[in-house]
Amino acid sequence: MTQRAGRPLTREILFERALAIVDYEGLEALTMRRLAADVGVRAPSLYNHVSGKEDLLEGALAVMRSEVRPPPSHRPGDWKEPLAAIFSEYRRVLSSHPNMMPFAGHRLHGEGQSGIEFIMAQGFTSRQAVELWQSLLAVAVGFSMFTSGYATTDAAGLPPELDERTRVWNDETCHLALVSLMDTYDSLRESDGRSRSST
Repeated sequence: MTQRAGRPLTREILFERALAIVDYEGLEALTMRRLAADVGVRAPSLYNHVSGKEDLLEGALAVMRSEVRPPPSHRPGDWKEPLAAIFSEYRRVLSSHPNMMPFAGHRLHGEGQSGIEFIMAQGFTSRQAVELWQSLLAVAVGFSMFTSGYATTDAAGLPPELDERTRVWNDETCHLALVSLMDTYDSLRESDGRSRSST
């Protein structure tokens, strides 16, 4: 853990250091007193910059999510590939910060269009959009848990080659699972649309 080395204290620095503390020591370690010691000030002075621990966690989460790289350009009208790319990228980032896992589905104040709103814009009902978003998030978080070591598999009793294979959680498998989910919901949406038009 490194301190700010004489840099002026800002909210951004506090958020970066808060994330570092969570990464190295866990969520429980992040307190105003612990952060103050890290940046070399007294705890009361932190309140000139942040309102409290909840503010710190919100900022730390924003710092973590800033590591998500935007998806590459895609074909017009193709909503599945960019969405799969975003969730795959979120899996990568979250696996680098496993102690932030409890906040994986937390929506930050002031965020732009949500994933649910984006899915609804593709013609899904609100119910379908929520279900699909939950499913995509669950896959991304699940893969990030296993790739980070936050959770482990137990393949005791399997042949060695299967035991070894179950410990590998690769990007291609995650991407396939994400796209398959979207294909399934897309088919359900189209089937529902045909049923409604025939009545």
